[in-house]
Amino acid sequence: MAEYKDIYPNSPLVEVVFEIRFPGEPRVECNRDFFYEKIRENFPKVLVPSIPVGGFPALEPYRFESEDQKSGMMVALNKFAYFARSYPGYAQFRNDAKKLVSEFVNAYRISKLIRTGLRYINIIPFSRESGFIPVNRFLKIKLQLPEVFPDNFENLSFVFISKTPGGAITTKIESIITADRSHEAILLDFDYSKEKELAIDSIEQYLEESHGHTKRVFEELITEEYRGYLKGDAV
Repeated sequence: MAEYKDIYPNSPLVEVVFEIRFPGEPRVECNRDFFYEKIRENFPKVLVPSIPVGGFPALEPYRFESEDQKSGMMVALNKFAYFARSYPGYAQFRNDAKKLVSEFVNAYRISKLIRTGLRYINIIPFSRESGFIPVNRFLKIKLQLPEVFPDNFENLSFVFISKTPGGAITTKIESIITADRSHEAILLDFDYSKEKELAIDSIEQYLEESHGHTKRVFEELITEEYRGYLKGDAV
């Protein structure tokens, strides 16, 4: 049986985000400084959103980030999110997210949830083999296509949503390239969401469920060859 790690030495994770959504609360918009004063010492950087044409300013989140920009929060009229770009492991991430969510909920007296979401964004660099993406070196993907389609991919881009007993997980797999076209990678993006009968005092339970299911999906999706690389084995 495969050995599952909380943090791999060669982890592909570039960002983890935990978000709660709630009915629009004007207190958040009118007293944004109230919460900022509570977290200013650790998250001093304030990033004001740009508003897209036809957008609504109150729904676009402000960002409060740490000085090194490795973690931060997004705050808007109807949502709050904590993110980490340098993943400290699930135990630490859970504790940090739980603390900050609790402070936010108490500060603005949020009493109802309509959604929670836990997102893991992974970037897997690759080099092409004979001009194609060697996706099977990294991921156990088998598409049942008619024989007329060759089993070699120049590019990848697909999204699927899988229902679970408690929610749904959206998986996105896409080939990406840097602006100067010098490096390519596979984007592996998971977003586990819950949207039914959510209780404000069960946020930690929802986070545990979301992490547990997403972790199992990731571990079952990667190949043993790639797992060896993540563990630091010579390849």
